[in-house]
Amino acid sequence: MLAVMTASMVFSAVMVIPFAMTAIVNRADAVPRLAVTNRAAVRRGLPESYYGRIAGLPGVVAVNRMNWFGGIYDDVRHQFPSMGIDADNPDVVWPEYALNHDLVNQFKINKNGAIVGIATLQRFRWRVGDEVALHEPSIPLTLTFRILGTISSGPDLTVFLFRRDYLEDAMHNPGLTSMLWVRCASMDDATRLTATIDEMFHNSSAETRTETEKEFMSQMVAKFAPIAHVVQGIGLSAVLAIALAVLNAASMTVRERTREIAVVQSLGFTSGQILWETAVENGMMALLGGSVGVAVAATALDQARGFVPSFGPLLSFGIPPPVMAAGLAVAVAVGLAAGILPAIRVTHATVLDGLQRVA
Repeated sequence: MLAVMTASMVFSAVMVIPFAMTAIVNRADAVPRLAVTNRAAVRRGLPESYYGRIAGLPGVVAVNRMNWFGGIYDDVRHQFPSMGIDADNPDVVWPEYALNHDLVNQFKINKNGAIVGIATLQRFRWRVGDEVALHEPSIPLTLTFRILGTISSGPDLTVFLFRRDYLEDAMHNPGLTSMLWVRCASMDDATRLTATIDEMFHNSSAETRTETEKEFMSQMVAKFAPIAHVVQGIGLSAVLAIALAVLNAASMTVRERTREIAVVQSLGFTSGQILWETAVENGMMALLGGSVGVAVAATALDQARGFVPSFGPLLSFGIPPPVMAAGLAVAVAVGLAAGILPAIRVTHATVLDGLQRVA
């Protein structure tokens, strides 16, 4: 049972990564939202004047300017996505973050306020009301924030959001924004506005690249694909090795029970009945071991949310129910195979051969 528990635990942990990659991209397709960046390079930013011109287009519900900060907490290893945004409409532009009305109002009132993803909050053991200082060495600049609330749902639970005007004041209003997020009235409007916005700024000093959020997030998530594939490969190889070890151990156990099975056959039990009993016995044991393994993996990942920056937001969601179900299915499959395959060979032997075998 220990081996099956380990297999389900490893499988559940590694399969979180591809599931999260797919989920993040699919969730981005649920809201009619566009990402507008500088066509030459995202880091060059866009003039602030673009904000008003885009906001006035038909079909645009709201526009939010975002500035990347890249602040470091207390060590160069302690970095996470930190962005300055406009305080007037984050709940409209990103409804999936489920920011309540009171929190948004507090964000509008407190210039140094911050809203922090639950994964980052747990990683550093922060609490609402704490003051946190982030340092950007390339400027250099240090800003102190007061945590107003948390983000517990949405595509990225590692984010650290603060007011853009707080950053702008500290940098003496450079007049640039890293990117613009455009909330549209409908998916049809989003499709139309993609071309309209790029045409509006064609041949300007800062031409735009306008993409749906799904396209933008696909590119962002793709950056984590190489390391994710390595981890998956190692994890699945471990699961296969464990499964083979379980099968070998089960074969030895069944061989030791050959005489017992022969006695049962001599009493009139058919091979089908014996195989059924073996399947039920091994299936229940595997299900128990798998349940423990999935529970251990879920607890470990819940505690580790945000602790592995190399994976970005991919480990910030814990283990979703579909991955838990797949982990249990793997455990049961390994258990059934380990019990039934050796039993088939033994039940096909004659009763006399079985009784003559010395355990």
